[in-house]
Amino acid sequence: MKVKDLMSREFVATYVPSTVREVLKILARHDVSGIPVLKKGTRHLAGVVTRSDIFRNPDEEQLALVMNPNPYTIGEDDDVEEAARILHEHRIHGLPVLNKKEEVVGVISPADLLKIVEGKGNRYVESYYTTSCVPVYQETPLPVLMEIITITNENALPVLDDGGRLAGIVTDGDLFKLSHIRESISKSEFGLGDDEDAWTWEGIRDVLRLYYSTSKIDLPPVPVREVMVREVEKASRKTPISEVARIMLKKRISQLPVVGSDDRLLGMVTDIDLMKAIYED
Repeated sequence: MKVKDLMSREFVATYVPSTVREVLKILARHDVSGIPVLKKGTRHLAGVVTRSDIFRNPDEEQLALVMNPNPYTIGEDDDVEEAARILHEHRIHGLPVLNKKEEVVGVISPADLLKIVEGKGNRYVESYYTTSCVPVYQETPLPVLMEIITITNENALPVLDDGGRLAGIVTDGDLFKLSHIRESISKSEFGLGDDEDAWTWEGIRDVLRLYYSTSKIDLPPVPVREVMVREVEKASRKTPISEVARIMLKKRISQLPVVGSDDRLLGMVTDIDLMKAIYED
């Protein structure tokens, strides 16, 4: 199967020259983690910018100084196995797809390839999950949690109870549902302006995280358990990866905690981890 058969032909992009603030608005409106950067007036690739690039450079205003000018790409006629290999080996969430004229004609992501993983019914999570995750204790105060999120650049963290068992999961978006945080950002220099209704509070988390990095908004010193999600989709080591892919597609999530029979956290499995199942044959 070729990349052009599964890629997303309708994709979000930005152009240079531009500003980080404009990119943040695009990321927030469309709830994406990264986008291609095109040369103005063309479909030729100038680079890629992700929320990680922005968070690593919180004081930089010009897009050209933040974006990656030499991103990984894939050809539309390349095999999907090659796309899966690049996504997995380099731990990235999207590849610009180029035609023979070196024009961007689409983007392919792990989510686009999960349909292939759904057909891998004889493989199990135990061969794909990672123990390199960052759990937090349910009594961790929110200001400390935000520092952990900022340092690790993770968007979702598993939460453990007093017995070390999985109690829930918390995302940066959960933090910013707090009403006084909304009010703070609305009054800030990153204010939403006339298009406020076009923003969702899930999508605006990128703006809020950057605002936190530069302005240190006040988070209430309440424990994580008060904002975490308690009903968590999870997997065991013997869960078929086809089932994990189905859940990810249905729930529009990119990671699941992996637990033992006693609900003790073993690790996490992500859509990027599952890409290995596509090219390893």
